[in-house]
Amino acid sequence: MAKIPSLKSIQAFEAACRHLSFKDAADELCVTPTAISHQIKSLEDQLGVPLFHRLTRALKLTEDGANYAPHIIEAFKNIEAASLALEEDDLAGTLTISTTGSFAANWLSPRLRGFYEKYPEISVRVLSSDQLVGFKSSDVDVAIRYGYGDYPDSNVAWVLNDWVAPVCSVEKAKSLSSPEDLLKSRLIEYQWSGFSDADPSWERWMDAAGLQTGDVEPYVTYSEEHICLLTASDGHGVALVSLLAAARFLERNMLVAPFDTALKNKSYFLVCPETYANRARVRVFREWLLDQADEFRDSAVGQRFFEE
Repeated sequence: MAKIPSLKSIQAFEAACRHLSFKDAADELCVTPTAISHQIKSLEDQLGVPLFHRLTRALKLTEDGANYAPHIIEAFKNIEAASLALEEDDLAGTLTISTTGSFAANWLSPRLRGFYEKYPEISVRVLSSDQLVGFKSSDVDVAIRYGYGDYPDSNVAWVLNDWVAPVCSVEKAKSLSSPEDLLKSRLIEYQWSGFSDADPSWERWMDAAGLQTGDVEPYVTYSEEHICLLTASDGHGVALVSLLAAARFLERNMLVAPFDTALKNKSYFLVCPETYANRARVRVFREWLLDQADEFRDSAVGQRFFEE
């Protein structure tokens, strides 16, 4: 029976594999690069095979090293996950959620009271930002991210698809009997930082509705979607916005969507590291959030635009 190598040498190898640098591995483990090099040499001697090509300015796995590395990295992930599960199995404590400001304000926050009431022992902290928050550089437990679901090395659950469509006040809707009426209306558009031709726009929506845009009035544009929603609810025009961002306004009849044409946009996903997925607070929040998404799809607003 083969002797299991020392944990120190295995740990040094795992860190060196991820960084492909003895120096970065040493920084992570709070030792010297020389100590990492000695641990790797000890492991190679015990296994009887070289694990790295030590190049002048780089570190590269040998064929044996490349075959060995995935098993070691996975083993450390399993150890971390098991340890975190034991540490975090108590519901009591703080759950930190990162998401966009729009989703936090207009969809999540109106529903969070139900979560508080169901789990009074959990303190909820919501960090709203359109900037991507890294899990390693923050104390975020789980993120609700807007994108296409491509989050490598993460535990990912689809929450809701998003659609973009015109919304306006109830009074304004009375003057909109058909999409053609929009051509003589004041149109409001959300143009965020990084907005491009690939993003939902009035031109794209009108093309989908079969309209020509040659005679359209000049747009009013805002860099904040919430301002678009407030401006439209005040009766100052028709805004092209995310229907999830508008959900709170639509549910309270502060805004209406006068037409059925909608543009498919990105989707919201619940994301966390695999090692966080079994934490008790993360588990119950995931179950609650997905139940809320199901209920929303069954609502009057949801059935019109969000049924899958």
